[in-house]
Amino acid sequence: MRPRSSLLAASLIVVAGLGAAHASGFAISELSITGLSESDALVANTYSLGALAYNPAAMAFHKGGYDLGLLGIYDHTQVTPAGGAGPIVATTPHWQTMPDLFWADKIAPHTRFGFGINEPYGLQIAWPAQTFPTLAQGPAAALAPTYTQLRLFDVAPSFSYRFGPVAVDAGADYYDAHRTVLGTPFATVSGSGAQVGAHVGALGQWGTLGVGINYRSAVNVPLDGTFSATGSSVPINATLHLPWQWAVGVNEALNTKLGVEFDFDRTGWSRFSNIVVTPAPGAGGGPALLTSTYDWQSSNAYRLGVHYALSRHVRLRAGYAYDVTGATNTDFSARVPDANRQEFSFGASQRLGAWSLSAGYMYVLFNTRTYASATPLSGTDPNGTSAYNGTYQTHAQLFGVSISRRFS
Repeated sequence: MRPRSSLLAASLIVVAGLGAAHASGFAISELSITGLSESDALVANTYSLGALAYNPAAMAFHKGGYDLGLLGIYDHTQVTPAGGAGPIVATTPHWQTMPDLFWADKIAPHTRFGFGINEPYGLQIAWPAQTFPTLAQGPAAALAPTYTQLRLFDVAPSFSYRFGPVAVDAGADYYDAHRTVLGTPFATVSGSGAQVGAHVGALGQWGTLGVGINYRSAVNVPLDGTFSATGSSVPINATLHLPWQWAVGVNEALNTKLGVEFDFDRTGWSRFSNIVVTPAPGAGGGPALLTSTYDWQSSNAYRLGVHYALSRHVRLRAGYAYDVTGATNTDFSARVPDANRQEFSFGASQRLGAWSLSAGYMYVLFNTRTYASATPLSGTDPNGTSAYNGTYQTHAQLFGVSISRRFS
């Protein structure tokens, strides 16, 4: 086993990769089952309670209600490493479940209050220790990315006010990064933290045309963590940089049964210029233990959603999205082998008086990503080096059910 000081340096580099890695490749856009069914194209939707999480300004077009859903995610990721024996499948638990809730009620004739609870960052990945030949033995084995997890909840209260055909909203986002775990064969880094951001939005409905916009601010979440190895534990601090996000959408009712929406999203991954890791004050404080530099770029997503009223009580939904990754080759990491992706979805809802039951499905196809760096591993950070050379393939399936109720 390597000396503790060397292990600590290696593990700190791992934790420095946490914010950029998981906030990019493991972001979860599905905030409701209605959104899942229409590939999250709901920013300009005034009809569905499932749209309130995407643009809380829509609360002002409803008397009130709630939407409670449960999302299940099945994912499969594999790599064929350069110089390896063949494809290796990530050992991550393939099934994960995540709840979502949005509740809203009338507090004045034109004013609504509501809050949402969801998990916008909540996935994980694990690789067998011998996956990457360069990191399979010797001192470099301490850098192998065996396990990475981030579980982060967003609690988002909002106020919405409507004047004529236009509604506006403003609110807060309380981000609770309650479980952060990163592992190598010889050490584990874990931590947690919380921070508050803000969101604003607007939504207008003119006849059959709806236009919406929503913005969520960037947030820096301070993390208090612990480095743990055999016989030692050292407190550390880092910062998780969550990006800003904005989305704009146009919804058009083509006739009394059929409606279509197109949304454009942009996410500010370019905030990941660097992450600084320092010893916690309880460990004596001091200068930065390292500064890790990244080369992420802001990226776009294009979403199309369609809904069709099969009858007065049954509505069918479908969607397609093309989502561009913010991860570049400069600092590519196997902890998040992200790539551009396509999303195909469908679903349906059944109204039962004031109640509605919904179900949805999405298939996510990631582009195959072949990474071939000419930079050899020479230090204690494998990101952007030939240590991660290989061909990465991922696909995922999402399933969801929800129940909602409209207030009279």
